[in-house]
Amino acid sequence: MSPRIGIVASAHRPQNWMALYKSIGDNDVEFELVFVGPNPPDYELPKNFRFIRSFVKPTQCVEIAVRNTTADLMMDIADDCEFNTPQPLDKLYAIYKLCNSDKIIVSSKIMTNGEDQSHFAHRFFAGDENTPLMPICGLMSKKFYRDIGGIDKNFIAVMWSLDLTMRAYEAGGRVVMSDVYINEDRNKSASSNLCNEFWEHDRGLLESLWTINGKVQSRRPIPVESFSDVEILKASQGPRGRWRGKGNIFIEKIENSMERYRLIFRRINRGIRKPSMYLKYVKRIALWLKGKP
Repeated sequence: MSPRIGIVASAHRPQNWMALYKSIGDNDVEFELVFVGPNPPDYELPKNFRFIRSFVKPTQCVEIAVRNTTADLMMDIADDCEFNTPQPLDKLYAIYKLCNSDKIIVSSKIMTNGEDQSHFAHRFFAGDENTPLMPICGLMSKKFYRDIGGIDKNFIAVMWSLDLTMRAYEAGGRVVMSDVYINEDRNKSASSNLCNEFWEHDRGLLESLWTINGKVQSRRPIPVESFSDVEILKASQGPRGRWRGKGNIFIEKIENSMERYRLIFRRINRGIRKPSMYLKYVKRIALWLKGKP
């Protein structure tokens, strides 16, 4: 019998994994964990816990984990987190079943170092209740995940789940909050802060896709670019950040050249979608023309 819930992660801190596993505790619902990353554990994992080694970028690691879980339902997590609620999976699954829809994402609530952050963290713009509700460690149907395209390969490390959620809304889905808490322990992050490191790229991409003049839109202007199965374990696809993987360096150079043109087009498209900036653009062009010999 297939596990009902697959917990997936891009993970590189095996020293934290068993504490996370133990925090799940005893649940009636069956589950498995699939973690993907560069660092194998130096201990034996439980039978329902699989590790897949890969040196590709974090978003791609999550996608690999999703494609390798055998469960019908899935939720992502980070390996510096632990559940802070007894029988968390039973509680999340009960809400999911009660909603009686395949287009539901049931969200956990986030804590950081034991402090409740859920009053502001679960919004597209943190703290702005006029913007869409965003899940953290959300439980959803793997079929629905696939139907809306999975993770867009243009995200490097973070913000991909917000894009996925906006596409879920666009497809008629909704987010439901639970009372299950997840605690992010910053002391277990091993000095890694991907959000800070890739905020400019990934948050910039997210807002270019879903906002105009700071207002959240309900339609994505361009289709999602899903990961390809070809060498997904070996070579990072799309913008790589600092994770080139183990792919062919010649092919990567060609892809990098193509990516530069894509970024230029994306910036032009972002400018076109901001009419309030048109006057500034005209002034810049006029100054440029004035300076020409």
